[in-house]
Amino acid sequence: MAPSGLKAVVGEKIVSGVLKSVKNDGEWKVLIVDHISMRILSSCCKMSDIMAEGVTIVEDINKRREPISSLEAIYLISPVQKSVSALISDFKDSAYTYKAAHIFFTDTCPDGLFAEIARSRVARAIKTLKEINVAFLPYESQVWVCFILFLHCITVLRAKMMEAVAEQIATLCDTLKEYPAIRYRQGPKENFALAELVLDRLNAHKADNPSMGETLPDRKERTESTYQLSRWTPTLKDVMENIIEDKLDKKQWPFLSDPAPITTTQTTVSARFGQWHKNKATAEYRSGPRLIIFIIGGVTYSEMRSAYEVTRATDGKWEVLIGSSHILTPNSFLNDLKKLDQPLSA
Repeated sequence: MAPSGLKAVVGEKIVSGVLKSVKNDGEWKVLIVDHISMRILSSCCKMSDIMAEGVTIVEDINKRREPISSLEAIYLISPVQKSVSALISDFKDSAYTYKAAHIFFTDTCPDGLFAEIARSRVARAIKTLKEINVAFLPYESQVWVCFILFLHCITVLRAKMMEAVAEQIATLCDTLKEYPAIRYRQGPKENFALAELVLDRLNAHKADNPSMGETLPDRKERTESTYQLSRWTPTLKDVMENIIEDKLDKKQWPFLSDPAPITTTQTTVSARFGQWHKNKATAEYRSGPRLIIFIIGGVTYSEMRSAYEVTRATDGKWEVLIGSSHILTPNSFLNDLKKLDQPLSA
């Protein structure tokens, strides 16, 4: 049975696509994580589940670690300079910190960092090198957040921040095997810019994973979190309902793209990864028509609640997923207001 809810889907992807993929009976391994991957792991996996897959210890890549040269290491890390430098440092001397390396990046590794790995001594110790495309944080069964905190005013969003968010949204779709049509709210130019970036990243993921958007298994039951103190009904709930009923104003909410034609082409092999490349897991998690909403600048608990309510109102025919840069609470909103007159950081 396919896992249900974002946490379960991501947890299954990590256990099957990472831990089980390198597990050998009778052999123990070390799991190395960084700050981002630890947050993802902690949100959707129990330590007992990790240990059951042959992991004897979980360690932080940015902390001092004792060498365990008799064991192979699984690196579940984000493709950033700090984590890659720490990885290379583990194998810079002839006396390796670990016996071998199985490297799993949370999302796309930039060419520059990939080249650093290829030039370093760690390249000789690599047994596995994959991008698992899980760069978002599953907050609840139908809620996720990004790892980039936006500045308080959407008009000053930096291009790199939007690129990072677009990639995280694309990894969400990749994880769910979705290739959605994209709509955006007319108004601030950042809305259109982000929509274009998401489409670009979706196309890149689709090229590596042609199965995105192709299958539609039966829906599985979803869990729901309740927000007893959140009684206000947000406008976003009307937007959700109008999209599902195809009543949303197409001029105010234009389409950037229609879904790509469905094909049966098999996944292509990455030329860059060569012999380290492994075909992606074939397990399908898509459970029915989905409405995926991303909000620039924070999502409230009322808006999160609406996603569950609208899903339930369709009798399981639709599932609404909602995400943002962060969870917006009354205290955090007031703190953001206090910063409005502060100079922007570079």
